[in-house]
Amino acid sequence: MDDTSKQLSTLVSYPALIPYEESLEKNPYDVKGWTGYLSEIDDILDALGERFEDLAVRGGTSGGGGKRKKNKGMARDEVMEVGGRTIRLDAAAAGSGAGGGPVYILVGEIHALQSARNQVSERSLSLLPGSYKLWWDYLRFRSEVLTGSSGGSNPNPDQRLASSSSHRRYRIWLSYVTYVIRSDPTCSATNVRRLFDRCLLALPATQHQKIWDEYICWVTRSMPPWLEGGNSNVGRDMLGPVCTLYRKGKLGDAAGSGGGGSSINNTADDGDGDGIPPETVLRVVRRYVHSFDPSARELLADLCLKYDRWGEGAATLVSILNDSAYLSPRGTTRHEMWLRFADVVTEHPHEARRAGVDFDAIVRAAVGSTSMSGTDGWDVFDHLPSKEEAGGGVAGSVDDNVAGGSKDADDGNDATAATTTTRPQSNLANLGELEGTLWTKLANYHINSGEFELARSVYEEAMENVSRVRDFSLIFDEYMKFEEGVVEAMMELMEEEDEDGEAVGDDQGVDAGDAPDPSGREGEDKEDLDILLGDAYAKDRNDGGGEGDEDDAPASADIELALARAENLTSRRPLLLNRVLLRQNPHNVGEWTKRSTLYLQLGQTRQAIKALEEAFKSVKAVKSVNGSPSVLWTGLAGIYEDKEQDIDAARSVYRRVCRNGEYLFSDVDDLAQLWAGWVEFELRHENWDNALSVARQSVSNPEPERRNRITRGLGRSLRLWNLLLDLEESLGTVQTTKDAYNRVIEAKVATPSHLLNFASFLTEHKYFEESFNAYERGVELFPFPHPGAKLIWRAYLDSFTKRYEGTKIPRTRELFDRCVEICPPDQASGFFLSYGSFEEQYGLTKRALAVYEKMCTTLPPEEKFSAYQLYIAKTVKYLGVTATRPLYERAIAALEDEPAAKMCLEFSEMETTLGEVERARAALTYGAQLADPRRYPEYWAKWHDFEVQNGNEETFREMLRIKRSVQAAFSTVNYNAAEMGAGAPKVETLSDDRALEEIAAREGVRVHEQPRIGGFVQGKRTAEIKDLEEVERRAAKIARRIGESGDTPIGGGDDIDLSDDEDDVDEGIEVTAPVQNVQTKAIPAAVYGGLASKGGES
Repeated sequence: MDDTSKQLSTLVSYPALIPYEESLEKNPYDVKGWTGYLSEIDDILDALGERFEDLAVRGGTSGGGGKRKKNKGMARDEVMEVGGRTIRLDAAAAGSGAGGGPVYILVGEIHALQSARNQVSERSLSLLPGSYKLWWDYLRFRSEVLTGSSGGSNPNPDQRLASSSSHRRYRIWLSYVTYVIRSDPTCSATNVRRLFDRCLLALPATQHQKIWDEYICWVTRSMPPWLEGGNSNVGRDMLGPVCTLYRKGKLGDAAGSGGGGSSINNTADDGDGDGIPPETVLRVVRRYVHSFDPSARELLADLCLKYDRWGEGAATLVSILNDSAYLSPRGTTRHEMWLRFADVVTEHPHEARRAGVDFDAIVRAAVGSTSMSGTDGWDVFDHLPSKEEAGGGVAGSVDDNVAGGSKDADDGNDATAATTTTRPQSNLANLGELEGTLWTKLANYHINSGEFELARSVYEEAMENVSRVRDFSLIFDEYMKFEEGVVEAMMELMEEEDEDGEAVGDDQGVDAGDAPDPSGREGEDKEDLDILLGDAYAKDRNDGGGEGDEDDAPASADIELALARAENLTSRRPLLLNRVLLRQNPHNVGEWTKRSTLYLQLGQTRQAIKALEEAFKSVKAVKSVNGSPSVLWTGLAGIYEDKEQDIDAARSVYRRVCRNGEYLFSDVDDLAQLWAGWVEFELRHENWDNALSVARQSVSNPEPERRNRITRGLGRSLRLWNLLLDLEESLGTVQTTKDAYNRVIEAKVATPSHLLNFASFLTEHKYFEESFNAYERGVELFPFPHPGAKLIWRAYLDSFTKRYEGTKIPRTRELFDRCVEICPPDQASGFFLSYGSFEEQYGLTKRALAVYEKMCTTLPPEEKFSAYQLYIAKTVKYLGVTATRPLYERAIAALEDEPAAKMCLEFSEMETTLGEVERARAALTYGAQLADPRRYPEYWAKWHDFEVQNGNEETFREMLRIKRSVQAAFSTVNYNAAEMGAGAPKVETLSDDRALEEIAAREGVRVHEQPRIGGFVQGKRTAEIKDLEEVERRAAKIARRIGESGDTPIGGGDDIDLSDDEDDVDEGIEVTAPVQNVQTKAIPAAVYGGLASKGGES
């Protein structure tokens, strides 16, 4: 029986499959029937597989020799119902050749059914070759079971794929390729590559990306950059089977990854050990880049560098940099791409040149510098790539550019010149601080090529072109390392030559040419020195130099030259750095001045002058920073004056800028500073007339052709006017000085100091009335509240009183009245004092006191206390002590609480000196309502001392009661205000009755109704107490009642009991006895003041 018959018998043995055969016999082109048929077979296979696994776990592989329990009929473990068929699993059913176990029976059934399923799939595909579902199911099943075809008559799967209409079946192709890679041990890398190529030929271009992803993953043994991390931003919705194998780590172990089979290039390298030659990898990736997706150029560059194809890698990186719209799939920035390209070309300059990469032209085009090789630039940066060039990489290609530089240099001069003129200064605006790095890479490029002189010229050109301090520092440090390396190499070379000479002298009988170095190190060392020391050393060595004393001198000279170069470079660093800063901002005045100073320190005076002359052309006054442009002109004049000793040249510098207007300033003060410098220059050389003439010219009206905003503003420059006025007073006449002051006042440029100086000058020359006229003009120009008005009025009044003293009193009074009338209150105290002093000295006492009284009412509140003290003192001096009582009353009424309380103390002290104890006590009682015991304890201490000296027990207790009442009132107000917050409304102070009630409630004392003591009020001022006379009247009434109640005289008798016991404070006071034994005292003479002396004379 053949295989087909066996497969059919296997299918027929399952009754559940017979209906499908009958249905398909009637309708063989029914896809659903075939898929249902195959699905039913899969279910049977799954059931058999599950039973197989169950028996394997339970130990069924040991065979049927074990003891089993037998029930009626056949045991449950020995039969199986599946697909309508009963399968016996006992040893008898297995037969003698089956091994005697149920597992072997199941294995045979599974293999037979799998073979039958393959036969069913092939039958369906022969009838329906265009069915995607049937093809996918067939390949999936074959891949899972890893079995071969059912027979030799069946066609090869890939032939069937190729013969079918497979333009939409890329998944089938990928599955087939994966199947071949994993399952075919005889498949080589070449066969897999050819299979991928056939996929690309069979599928449409719209599906090539799916194939290329798997192709690149297989050939490079790495995940493509655009698929790393599962990115889907490039249209890849899922990973293919090959990429899935790689991600699981199974691609390297697949059957198709070995090195079997033929290779495209038998001479290629062995690659990285996975059987794919490097040339094959590069050709596949190169074909993908140039024919399908140029965005994979970065992958091609990486592979070229990996396989040491430096030239191709550099050219590929150039094409990437040439494409301004290129976006790296890996996220590599253009800055990193530049650095990578520069590193490759620098480390392998010869390979890059052979590949046609002109690194020198690229760098110069990038930094905006002119080419040293004669070409006008490089096409890569001359224009953006066109649509045709976008897919090809380099604009015009690298090879064409190199060829064009030598062949068609004359033919395209016009076009190249036009491109050069329109090219921007630098193409690295968006690459950050990369300019210095590129210059150093270019220098290293020439160093590694053995072109030392070119490297030096590159370093020098770089330091002259960069505009960043960071780039300059990087270039300078590399330059210094290079020069130091040259010196060290020369020293080592000299030492080796000396050692070789000594060795030759010792071995006279041995020919050096007959005993070569077996290791070959000598030749390598010489080659290294050739690279490090340049072409000159190699030429000298080849000419036979280096032996004898005649060759020692050139070697020493070379070393000295190298040392001199290094020292010269070190000494030039400040100037080079200064040049960088000036390129960064050519309007930096401070750096230009510093540059001139550096040249002067080096003794290069002419260079310093040239630097300043260049600064005049570069610095624009509107954009100048770090100093005024006038500093440059004064610096140039100073160099001519101090270093060159050329007075005429220095004067010509000032004449160029001041008179001729060679430089246009933006600020008047800058030009004024130069005029002032010119004047000071003439004064230093004792040219007095020239100095005065220059000063007069500086503020005069300029000529019409030189008239502009800056020159017109010189007439209002305080610097120039101050200088002119000083020179006029020192060198000019009285009339010229007066004219100068009059001009500055008429121009309204004068300041208070100018007017004061003018008046002082006129006073010194005895022009008094003119000086007073100057003061009048000053107070008119600077009225109050100008700060200078006070100075002018003070000088005016002092000068007038000093001149006329008491001869023109009405005019003097008129001046003082004008002054105090218009003067602000906060500035009037000094004028009132001067006015009062003048009246005391030359006028009347009554007028003087009137002035002081007006001062008390005019000054601000914070100065009134001192004013009243002065007024009272003057009144005591001229009218006596008793005349001050109404002054004290007005002062207390006008002052604030704190100064009023102090005034009450002074009032009480005055009354005490006069012996008026009751008046003093009344003043203290009145002021008590203004003094918080916590804030003004000195007030209550003085009252305490007063009562100890002049009072009795009753008055002392009354003082204590008033103190407690006032303290309670203030403490209650403060407590309520703090409780209600800062924004609470103002709380009125408590009355006496309310305060006494709170104190009594707190102390547990019963309050008796008492007669109220006059003079004490509840608030600050009440309507009941209008003035101090009312207080005195009430105090006298209380004193009479106290005197009538006892015989103890005031201030006499026994010692006063000063106990602070408060038990009797609130007891009722009944006073009805008349006052007896009243003592009298003589009235002091101070009460009468000046009247006392007159009364004595009469």
